Amino acid sequence: MPFLPDSSDSLEKAEVLQSQSEPVEDASAPPPAKWYNWFEPGTSPQEKKLIIKMDFFLMTYMVISWFLKYLDQTNISNAYVSGMQKDLGFNQNQLSWFNTYFNIGIIIGSIPATICAGYFRPHYYLPLMDLAWSLSVLFMYKAKNAQTIFALRFLVGLFESAANPCCHYMIGCWYKKREIMRRSNFFVLAGIIGQATSSYIQSGLIDTMNNKDGLPAWRWLFIIDAVIGLPVVLFGFFFLPDLPQNTKAFWLNDWERKRVVERLNEDGRVNHKLEWSLKYLVPVLKSWQLWAFSIGYSFWCLCAGNYMLQFFELYLQSLKIYSIPYVNNFPTLLSGVNFIVMFTTGVICDLTGRRDIVCFSVGIIVLIGFIITAKAPVSSIPLRKAGYILTGAYGCYTPILAGWCNIVCEKNPILRAVAIPTMIVVGQIVSTPYQQNVFPSSEAPQYKSTNGFYYAIAFTICLFVWTGVAIPFLERYFKKRDEVEFNVGHKANNEEAEDEAANEEE
Repeated sequence: MPFLPDSSDSLEKAEVLQSQSEPVEDASAPPPAKWYNWFEPGTSPQEKKLIIKMDFFLMTYMVISWFLKYLDQTNISNAYVSGMQKDLGFNQNQLSWFNTYFNIGIIIGSIPATICAGYFRPHYYLPLMDLAWSLSVLFMYKAKNAQTIFALRFLVGLFESAANPCCHYMIGCWYKKREIMRRSNFFVLAGIIGQATSSYIQSGLIDTMNNKDGLPAWRWLFIIDAVIGLPVVLFGFFFLPDLPQNTKAFWLNDWERKRVVERLNEDGRVNHKLEWSLKYLVPVLKSWQLWAFSIGYSFWCLCAGNYMLQFFELYLQSLKIYSIPYVNNFPTLLSGVNFIVMFTTGVICDLTGRRDIVCFSVGIIVLIGFIITAKAPVSSIPLRKAGYILTGAYGCYTPILAGWCNIVCEKNPILRAVAIPTMIVVGQIVSTPYQQNVFPSSEAPQYKSTNGFYYAIAFTICLFVWTGVAIPFLERYFKKRDEVEFNVGHKANNEEAEDEAANEEE
């Protein structure tokens, strides 16, 4: 039996649906936003002040926190090519195992972490996770063997598992649909900056801190990363807000607290305290959003784009013609492409809503990069460099998929809280054994015997077809189906009301 909405609000909802299918020209409607406008047209000065506050306190914490997480993720590969491998006597496959143990921590922690963020106060929970993360990173400077690093990389991944899904969830809780994509992009852009910064920090440490107090430069890298994280923990404790419906953030006045909730209601978004129960499990598991975005993110992980900076460094190191600073620094051009594409696509998605076209177009660029790395000989240095750099366009898929998922799950906060971490977990589950077997460090830089880059080509095609064609089709199909079911329910309610009225007249 279809869902029968309450007759008191059925007419209003039906009129909304009709207005969506038959748009009416509104002369008083504000003009569409320009790409350089941070605020939507018609935003009042009071509301602009509110949004600026949200951006400063909420986004500052999340951006710096994610910057440090990516700084560490890149630190491990920079340390590996900057002396760790030689000092600790590693063989060529250790780096792949460092990635594997880190991913296992992410897999185990992501879904519980997001549930905890919706249940406990985020301004306590997230900084505590950051503190545990900083300590785990710090202890890596003392590591004397691979087994110690394996354990610490697992803990780093476990405590880091809260950062990505929880921050995307918080963005979805605080911002309107037209504001989400750009904030999601800025959040992920911080990681790209951290990725590039790590290389320059390592190069600077080699020049200034190598063997200072008896420690090689690669050990100082982990100390600095951990120390930088401590002020972020304090910032989170004092300034990070909780969810809009229960926040007590001192930097919001009473009007602003009410206005945050009103903005979301005006945007048609459901945002209330999460109540976890097994009765919600079946609807979540049956939702198209959970599986569509998990499949899309899995294709993204299987492209191995997230490891291309690491692969680029290993390629340059294998040539044995470049200095360690060059091997660390030159691959940051890949991060530069990532930054430009991510910023541009975030603006385009916010202004046009055409995430499908963006995903398809970027996929073509990434595909060209992988074709070059697969086909060009190792000796074709300029061509292979160009191929690696082109694959840097891959990064925009993470904020697009997370922001997209936030938007299409707007009516169900529990689904929204579960879908994003599930997307990340499923992606890590399928990609962890994949990168270990298809891209082992011992086969770098060409991965010929495992056909690594040919697999990347195949999954890149799957990625841009799925995100550019399949997800938009599913979104339109289920939206239309829900509208039909609503209209059927509305008609049934009207007939029931007419029958009751006729019976009363008799």
